[in-house]
Amino acid sequence: MKCAVMFLVLSMVVLMAQPGEGFWHVLAGAATHLASHFLNNRGETAEEQADQQQLNQQLAQEEAQKLDLQRMNQQQLDEQQQQLDEQQQQDQEQLNRRSFKSKFARRHFN
Repeated sequence: MKCAVMFLVLSMVVLMAQPGEGFWHVLAGAATHLASHFLNNRGETAEEQADQQQLNQQLAQEEAQKLDLQRMNQQQLDEQQQQLDEQQQQDQEQLNRRSFKSKFARRHFN
């Protein structure tokens, strides 16, 4: 990509130069400047990539922690729901026993 940009920029310089301006000196200076710029940026790019990789790892760890927390919360909710269901079932059984005793008592005394 960088080579394509450099080619296009240099092509524009060549095409837009007027005859007799002595643009070869300007062209050589621009090429030297661009080459040094691209060569110097390679080290920064490696550092940026390392930083980006570290950030990605941190984000992945945070995401994993969030997922673990969500799983724990879901497990707690499931346990609470199970306890509520068991309590409702016990309450219903107790109500059924009381209802049965009440019906039995009515029949017995009537």
